[in-house]
Amino acid sequence: MTETLIYALPEVPLAEQPAAHWWRIANGAVVASGSDPDWPTQAALTAEGPLRIIALAPVAAVRLDFTEASTTAVSPRQAAAIARVAAVEQSIGDPATLHIVSALPDRDQQVATATVANGAMLDWLDWSNSLGVDPDHIVPIATLLPGDENWVKALIGSETLVGRHHLILPDEPDLVEAMVGDSPVETLAPDAIDAALVLAAASSMIDLRTGRFAKRRRVVIDRDRVRELALLAASIPLLALLWVLVGIAKLNQSSDRLDAETQRIAATTTGRPSTIEAAAIDMAQSLGSAANGGMTPVLTALLNGLQAERGISSTQIAYRGDGTLAGTLAAPTMPEINRLLLALQRDGYRVTAVPRQAADGRSMVEVTIRSGP
Repeated sequence: MTETLIYALPEVPLAEQPAAHWWRIANGAVVASGSDPDWPTQAALTAEGPLRIIALAPVAAVRLDFTEASTTAVSPRQAAAIARVAAVEQSIGDPATLHIVSALPDRDQQVATATVANGAMLDWLDWSNSLGVDPDHIVPIATLLPGDENWVKALIGSETLVGRHHLILPDEPDLVEAMVGDSPVETLAPDAIDAALVLAAASSMIDLRTGRFAKRRRVVIDRDRVRELALLAASIPLLALLWVLVGIAKLNQSSDRLDAETQRIAATTTGRPSTIEAAAIDMAQSLGSAANGGMTPVLTALLNGLQAERGISSTQIAYRGDGTLAGTLAAPTMPEINRLLLALQRDGYRVTAVPRQAADGRSMVEVTIRSGP
């Protein structure tokens, strides 16, 4: 179980006065207490783990108000926010110099609001830090008193408090006489005070160490994690290099496939094997101008003729390596095909034709067309 160290903050912290009252709580009981300047040694780690540290803010430095939760609030957090605004309006000082904290409503729908000067918070934290202690929480000492209707007096450390219900006062005779009058005042036994300290260690009603004064988390450096991060950082360039090498290998494989496909197409087009360096030249010559016996002019002429004779269809066209375009033409009647072949001959193409009859009755011709005389 986590142990807790509670110590009382002085109203006016001075570096030359390090003494403070302290209580050490474990397993639901006060196991040690004292008042001495060596109390910071109690803030060392326990054998079971970290120590929870709570500082008690003096009653004279913190104004504690209890108000009914606003009926206009739609949530406990909104009720706490409304209580903080009300505390600002009731304060005499500049709101910018005040630290105001509200707790969520309790079962009785009461909102506790603590108001303290920013300067006091800074002085307490500076004093504690100068002694090597950084409290996890700062709790108003007034919250330790029971909240019933009877007046009680309690000596907690060096502070004597008088209060009842939600009104807690420092034990100043004139103030107590004015507020208490002739009402009986019960003095709390040490056991009751210890029980209040144990309750505060388990769950503090209100914590001043919030907002601008919240405790910053310590960055704990794990050497094993640092070593892992260093290895990861060192491996990043290697992984990047490996990625580049894999990309280059894939590009090379793709390039080899494209080269092989290019050679195959070139061989099919030109009718002879070709190297990748000469494939482009061979195909340009093969598909080039009519002067080189290329395919493009012959194919263009055939397509122009087919557009002129809409009744003719071509069921097959192939280009041979020797520059000859071969194909099969079909039409309802032979005169239509003859007109197309005669037009090609007039344009200077050499045409051969072998007619035959299709099974469906159409006229068909196996033709070859090539450039040249």
